[in-house]
This record gives sequence, structure tokens and C-alpha cells, in this order.
Amino acid sequence: MGKIYTISKKAPGTNDIVPKLLVETAVNIVKPLCMIFTQSLCVGVVPNPWKLANVCAIFKKGTKSDSGNYRPVSLTSHVCKVLESILRDKITDHLEKWSISLSSQHGFMKQKSCLTNLLEFLEYSCKYVDNGEPVDVIYLDFQKAFDKVPHCRLMLKLETLGVG
Repeated sequence: MGKIYTISKKAPGTNDIVPKLLVETAVNIVKPLCMIFTQSLCVGVVPNPWKLANVCAIFKKGTKSDSGNYRPVSLTSHVCKVLESILRDKITDHLEKWSISLSSQHGFMKQKSCLTNLLEFLEYSCKYVDNGEPVDVIYLDFQKAFDKVPHCRLMLKLETLGVG
């Protein structure tokens, strides 16, 4: 496997597979992966190796001796990431097709990002300021919000929106 590392600048996942290997062998592995993905979705079980992650600490800023200045990065299975991206695309297509998501939604939406959200907010604020109207802003930090959501309730909500 040593040669594989030299052909890609992306770090390998827990199974030592780099993304470039998947790209270069796509023609040969697409059918077996499709079968694995289909089986996983049908039985509702993710293969155990896909649940593993190598966690690395990446320095952000400040003093290197302060552990709070590092953020954890999980190196996971690239094969699992392929399935996750397929699911993400299908879910966002469904939400867009049935107009379920709001136009103000920027996260996980095509051609939208934190930047487009900030630009939209700036335009909105400037419009009111230019008209001499007051603008109040409240910032909320929903750190680890997803970790605190009851997942059973989330799954029920998704099902009511047609996402099984």
C-alpha cells in the first residue's frame, strides 16, 4: 500500500484507501460498491469498518502548547463518504423538488454557503439602515446542536417530510 500514498495528496481513511484509488478504479468497483450500498440501505446497517475514524488534532491558532487551540479531524472511510454524498444529494434534491426547505436555508444547499448567508444578511441589513430604520442583531451559537437533538424525533420529522 505504500505506493498508493504517493499518488494522492488526500489522507487515506481508516482502510488505507485514498480517494484517487477509488477514482482510478471506478469502472471496476462501481457494481460491487452499488451492491454494498444497496444492501446497507435495505437492511439499515452501516458496515462496522465505516464507523471507524482516525482522529487527528489540527492546530488552529494561538499557542501550540494550549490544547484548546487544536480541532479534531476525523479521517474516515472514503467509500462511506461516497455513499454519504449520494444520500446528501438525493435528500437535497427531494427537499428542493417538493419545496420543503426555506429559501433562507444556506447550509448543505447547492450554490449556497456561509458566505452567501452573510451576503444575504448584509444586503438585508443595509436596506434597513439605508432607509434610516434600526437593525437589531442577535447572534446564537448552536455549538454541537446536532448532538443534542433527540435522534428518534429527528427521524420522525424526516419521515413526515418523505425522507425515509
